[in-house]
Amino acid sequence: MTADPMPVFAPAVPAFPIDFGSIRSMLEYRFTVLDAYVDVNGLPTFVVANEPVKDKFCELLRDLANHGLMAKVRRVSDKLVISVFPKPVLGKPRRRRINLLLFLATIATVSVASYLNIFSVDPRLAAVMFSGFSATNQTVALAAGILGIIALHEFGHVLAVRHHKMDATLPYFVPGPPPIGTFGAMISLRGPPTNRDQLFDLGFSGPITGFAVILFVAIVAIMTSPIISSQQATQLLGANLLQYNSWPNEPFFLDLLTQAGLRVVPAGQVLVLTQVVFAAEVGALITFLNLLPVWQLDGGHITRATLGPRGHKMTAVVAFGILLLAGYWPFALLLLVFMFISRRPFDGLEPLDDISPLSNSRKFLFALALVILALSFVIL
Repeated sequence: MTADPMPVFAPAVPAFPIDFGSIRSMLEYRFTVLDAYVDVNGLPTFVVANEPVKDKFCELLRDLANHGLMAKVRRVSDKLVISVFPKPVLGKPRRRRINLLLFLATIATVSVASYLNIFSVDPRLAAVMFSGFSATNQTVALAAGILGIIALHEFGHVLAVRHHKMDATLPYFVPGPPPIGTFGAMISLRGPPTNRDQLFDLGFSGPITGFAVILFVAIVAIMTSPIISSQQATQLLGANLLQYNSWPNEPFFLDLLTQAGLRVVPAGQVLVLTQVVFAAEVGALITFLNLLPVWQLDGGHITRATLGPRGHKMTAVVAFGILLLAGYWPFALLLLVFMFISRRPFDGLEPLDDISPLSNSRKFLFALALVILALSFVIL
């Protein structure tokens, strides 16, 4: 952005590629303009009649984009105010080599973590767990499950970004140490979403895609796990090589799947879940944390789009209470650090059109997001 020389104490006026009259003509083509002026920051500002603006504003943004401009609309009293400003100059160009290197590094760390998880199993338990599904195959399945859940979660975000023609980076995968081997992945949005619909889709697309993969991995684990006699299970339990888990110490959806009759377990026998189910549990943990209605998490985008800024802040307080009660206080503290570093700790991502309500179909999906959050919940 460049600025023209201005007198001392006067605000710098941004350089616009087209004149004020041309911008006003674009506004008047779609809106009833009640007033027009240049504000103290040098931005063309228009007061328009209070009417539904979602589609009209999208069309306006497309026209402005042809001239390197953007706009935002806000409600002031009973009127709407549209401000036009130059599209921000993006920083460093995309470096896809970094994305690729991080992805390859994550494949390596997840593979090592999976190998250690599988081959560290006590030989007495390994004789049972790997009788029909070898340790090597278990290692591959575990690594593929973890990577698949994380990668397809991010792919869901990428699809939403491309569908709405938003500008965002490719996913940045974050390698990590055992036992998981990764801290997940993220994409960085390089511009604000147009409206609440886009903001909702940005947040919801990752968790719903990832959760579908989680269910698939969990079903594979159930269908390929060994069935042993109750006597063997008792011996392994006595040697502390097996443990019986149920909600809330494992995700609720896993309880439902194991009770759904996917595998017929004869009387006097027990289904022993293999290490592959660990991938589903990791995915559930990531989904649960991502869906919390806090800050810039996926759940934060969803609640900001559905409930607005006030509702977003109120649900964030509830979410922190859940984190503390469920034993996630280290994550809560880390999240607070990132929130306050951002200088806008309890503000969510703000769309350009923060006036138009969320579509009715997405309100239904908001309820689905809450269901997924509950199904993925687990106490540490």
